[in-house]
Amino acid sequence: MRRPYCAVKANGMCTSAGGHTDDVHEPLRGFDHPWGIRSKTRANRPEETTLPKKRITLPKEFRRGETYTVAELEEIFEKVETTALGRDFNKESALMSDRLDAAGIRWLIEHGAEVDAVDRFGNTALTHHSMWKAKLDVVAVLLEHGADPNITGHSSPLAAAAEYGNIDGLTLLLEAGADPLLDFGRRDETALDRAMTRMKDYHAPRALKVARILVARGATISGDTPKYLRQTMSQLQGLIARGKGSEENLAILVELFELLGVEPTVPPRVLAPGEPITVTAEGWKAQYSELWKMLVPGGGAAESVQGEVVRIAGRVGNEILGNGGGNWDRDFDKMLQAYRAHVRTGAPLEEEELVSVDQAVDRLAGGSFDEPAVDTLTELAVTWVLRNPDRVDLPTPSYRR
Repeated sequence: MRRPYCAVKANGMCTSAGGHTDDVHEPLRGFDHPWGIRSKTRANRPEETTLPKKRITLPKEFRRGETYTVAELEEIFEKVETTALGRDFNKESALMSDRLDAAGIRWLIEHGAEVDAVDRFGNTALTHHSMWKAKLDVVAVLLEHGADPNITGHSSPLAAAAEYGNIDGLTLLLEAGADPLLDFGRRDETALDRAMTRMKDYHAPRALKVARILVARGATISGDTPKYLRQTMSQLQGLIARGKGSEENLAILVELFELLGVEPTVPPRVLAPGEPITVTAEGWKAQYSELWKMLVPGGGAAESVQGEVVRIAGRVGNEILGNGGGNWDRDFDKMLQAYRAHVRTGAPLEEEELVSVDQAVDRLAGGSFDEPAVDTLTELAVTWVLRNPDRVDLPTPSYRR
């Protein structure tokens, strides 16, 4: 039924032709009323205004750079959630940024950042900052705000401090309840294992300090840690034999081995000038290891052709079997060709052996994965060197690896 026409208007009331009075409706925005008048509901009433959503990803530049002031953080997080994550693969939280000092960490936590949020690898902000000696105050603030020192991912807070020799951080974490026996990762390693398997021989002084602290708390080494430590000592002994290593660091390693119950390695035999190459080990694998220690330097090409044949077999084998050929380049192909040429000099390999060398080189060209081919080059390197015991100076190679 059609609504009567409003004839008289007074005091905000409308009198229809039939004598009815109605509220006068303002010409407001909104949907049409079924009776032809506008709805009284106002659009965008103040109490219903929707605030713009904040971003849930951090700015690209947030990860590294100059330390943020609190004022700068306030400006950034006006438009970004404090729980936002990085855009890259690691998905790190704001609290994990290197651009934060203790004041910045405190401000973020007090404004909603999750103190124990983890990145893609399961590591917390406490793990990220525990490795750095300069971040001790940041670690203290995180612990003060309830960060759990025993959350593990690919690492742990204690392991991070131990690996990087952050002694003060290590002590602070232990006092906060970090468990030195806690294992983590795919290898089920402890903080002590991580520190010992990531050390280099020149880290020996700090490694000994870390080990003393953790062993005093009941930690022991496990898995491949003893093997790695022995390799580290053996490499240092080889450097010392060539006049390049530190005797002081070797003495510290001996003390470290005694603390951890690891048997020290025997120093490599050093050949006197003009002394022929001989081996005491049996079996080509053990003989190859002995020749490597005797003839291959810590870096760069060997001094002798014999040493270079051994080195090429090892470098190629490590790149193929240990790295899947990921760093393969033209230099590696040149090294294979040099190997092929060297074993044809002096007292060359037998014809059948040379055919095996050529086949192995062809199969490995370009970085193709072929373990039997690597074994062939390694075994025949030993064979050729022992047939040519008098060292020959190596000409300058055409490759740099």
